[in-house]
Amino acid sequence: MCKIDTLAKMVTLDVMDASQRSQFHPSAVSARVRDLPVVTATELKNSTADVIEQVAARRAVAITRHDKPRAVLLSIEEYESLTRQEPEYFAGLMETYRGMLDRMQGPEQRAAADKLYQATPDELGSAAVGAAQTAKEVQT
Repeated sequence: MCKIDTLAKMVTLDVMDASQRSQFHPSAVSARVRDLPVVTATELKNSTADVIEQVAARRAVAITRHDKPRAVLLSIEEYESLTRQEPEYFAGLMETYRGMLDRMQGPEQRAAADKLYQATPDELGSAAVGAAQTAKEVQT
């Protein structure tokens, strides 16, 4: 297929984008997905090379089936951009998790857990009532 045919196909897909995008139910997909160019699963199957060119130019397209978005096809640049961010994000989460875990495993927490496991049903009931009363007092 020559470049003019490819461009014509992309323009056709662009015209279809606006009409198909309006069919997305707002609560069903995020605004990011609604704003993506749309390619039907049939178009992807029948014109894979053209869709890949569109993805390369646009960074992403929404793939629809029966007028509902089912997947997002990303360009290699977009994928690498997203996966590059993971280690930093997860490192921060891991640091936060380790801090919480350290605080939860301190001597005071162990003593409280031991006391809880050794409590009788009556003691647990009294503690629950006391906590509920304290919570109610704080709210008023």
